[in-house]
Amino acid sequence: MPAADAPGALLPGGRLWYRRSGSGLLSERVPADAGSPDGDSPISDSPDGDSPGGDSPVGAGILVRGADRGSFLTRIMSGALPRAPGAARTALLGPKGNLVAAAVATVLREQVVLDCEPARQEALRAGLDRYRIADRVEILGKPPEPAANLTVFGTATLGSVAAAVAAAIATNFPPASAPSGEALAALAPGGVLETAPGEGRFVRRDFAPWPSFTVHGPPTETEAAVSTLQNAASEVSSAEAEYLRLAAGEPRRGAELDDSSLPLASGLAAHVRLGQGCYIGQEYVARQAHRGRVPRLLRQLRFPAGAPPPGAAVTLEDRAVGTITSTAPRPPDWPPGPALALATLPAEIAPGAAVACAGAEATVHSLP
Repeated sequence: MPAADAPGALLPGGRLWYRRSGSGLLSERVPADAGSPDGDSPISDSPDGDSPGGDSPVGAGILVRGADRGSFLTRIMSGALPRAPGAARTALLGPKGNLVAAAVATVLREQVVLDCEPARQEALRAGLDRYRIADRVEILGKPPEPAANLTVFGTATLGSVAAAVAAAIATNFPPASAPSGEALAALAPGGVLETAPGEGRFVRRDFAPWPSFTVHGPPTETEAAVSTLQNAASEVSSAEAEYLRLAAGEPRRGAELDDSSLPLASGLAAHVRLGQGCYIGQEYVARQAHRGRVPRLLRQLRFPAGAPPPGAAVTLEDRAVGTITSTAPRPPDWPPGPALALATLPAEIAPGAAVACAGAEATVHSLP
């Protein structure tokens, strides 16, 4: 990918941001959204099959414990789990290959932590519980102890981001659990350091197109780390977060994703494994992949000026080819740059093509 097309080139240089999530940090709650994994009968939000029983805590994550946790998640979910400690992208699919929830699985020595969109957390927990039969696993939709994620990321160098994370941990976490900046910078995406084995604390190098680390631990410690970070980083705003989401090509439930979404067409190919093993929905994913061509793909559109709103039609040579699903204007305090949008377009429209939307022209780009 040319440097000018890289996602990081869309962001202002030398910036460092952080975001917080977790049952101990955020009091707001989001509506639980169960969805229908096979298009026929829904997976209920409640374990007994009743209607949704409330809201899900933001960013609490799902813990999977027990002797069979690795084999169970490998058999049910679409990603290949690494050895502990490590992380991988994965997903729970319906029997027809459609998406229930995409997730990142962090594999620790004694448990697996599944992070997904907060609105899909209960659907993921209920779906896993539905497929648990004789497996020796425990699926916890809420951590037994409050837990929080602190994600630090930006356009500074990898070493600078890693050093900022290490300094925040060293100042506020138990001394024995503090990794060095050099150790963090040496992690590849998906690399994990357990900062206190057996206690659920870890630092993960994220799957992001720019340097990004997530620190997971008790809320008191992660909240204290924020105070240290505030001298070097700023908390990401909602406008920045949406622009960053589109720059990274991350689809969102209710915009790009619904009950019928297929991973290979939705920018989530990294969440499924092809040609190895079986999992729920694998036959449909393999069938689509082995046809040699996915007919429609999620693409990023870059508008030199403002982008049209979601719902606007995308045209090529006066022919409607898709619809805008998300739009992100340039954050107001950033240097000039393009507005972004996401749209699902025919696969034959190659990156670099010019399309039109509501009288504005845009360039088509592949997702990172």
